[in-house]
Amino acid sequence: MKILEIITPTNIGGAENYVVNLSKKLIERGHEVYIITGNNAEFKGMLDNNNLTYDIINTGCKFNFLSIPKIVKFIEKYNIDIIHTSLSKANFIGAAAGNITGVKTVATAHGINKKKQYNLSNNVICVSQAVYLNFKSQDFPEEKLHIIYNGIDTDKFNPDNYKKKDIINEELINIGMVSRLSREKGVDIFLNSADLILQKTKNVRFFIAGTGNLKDTLMEQALKLNIGDYVYFIGFIDKNLAVFLNELDILIFPSLKEGLPLSLIEAMSMEKAVIVSKAGGMPEVVEEGKSGYIVDIGDAIAIKDKVFELIEDKNLILKYGIEARKTVLEKFNLELMTDNTIKLFEEILEIK
Repeated sequence: MKILEIITPTNIGGAENYVVNLSKKLIERGHEVYIITGNNAEFKGMLDNNNLTYDIINTGCKFNFLSIPKIVKFIEKYNIDIIHTSLSKANFIGAAAGNITGVKTVATAHGINKKKQYNLSNNVICVSQAVYLNFKSQDFPEEKLHIIYNGIDTDKFNPDNYKKKDIINEELINIGMVSRLSREKGVDIFLNSADLILQKTKNVRFFIAGTGNLKDTLMEQALKLNIGDYVYFIGFIDKNLAVFLNELDILIFPSLKEGLPLSLIEAMSMEKAVIVSKAGGMPEVVEEGKSGYIVDIGDAIAIKDKVFELIEDKNLILKYGIEARKTVLEKFNLELMTDNTIKLFEEILEIK
């Protein structure tokens, strides 16, 4: 198949990693993958680092009609079989170009979105059941919806590749989150829980990996809470993410709104104990009291309490981490995601 991937990132997050990971696997399986993206320097760096070729189309504002004829020409030039889009702007321009050329389109819904962003797409991949149910609640045509869980490279995110920490005898606990720095990710809640934890113990450090438009606001919040000496904003991490995760003991995902974050699955693959909110598809991955903890959305006190359960019985950190990786190996690996995506594409194109 000749597959056109279209994505228009403003920040780097799960959708961008999804496109990179899937594109590499599709190429490995013998398919031709073409990538069109906006002019985002960090994402271009990711594509370059992964030896993926791409074309830049300046998509401009939210619904820039001028980019559609350029994509139409691209589709016709390379005789594209199927268009696969990620993020709302890409969904619109990709689906419009597909409707003009008669090429089938598939949009991946990475979050809890409004159906109008996907109305033009022939098919929608939902990365979790929560995403699927969100569309269904909006009377989106069920026949267009397909659940394919996110998957990650479990060889890349393998704790056996790294020196393991002696967590039982380690006094200092490293707590982190990997996220885009935007409101829906709940980074402010992470900082509030850090404040509560630090009121009881100073043997903790907090690490936030990611970029976004709230960085300055969040750094100011840390200073106002007087926890700046204990909180580290690491910035964007690409190739060194597994190394970063290996140094952490506990990962927190306090999202207000979520699809199914790749960073959660990556952390679990690295045998990390996780605490997640009830947002989106995260409770579909984490089993309460077995591979981690699930708390109510916005509940910084509950996060604090769960952290202390782990700190006070460090064997739980090890136990939950082992179960977490088992879950990822069984249900959320990149090979399975790729298999299911290819199968869907072939069904859409009626390839026997």
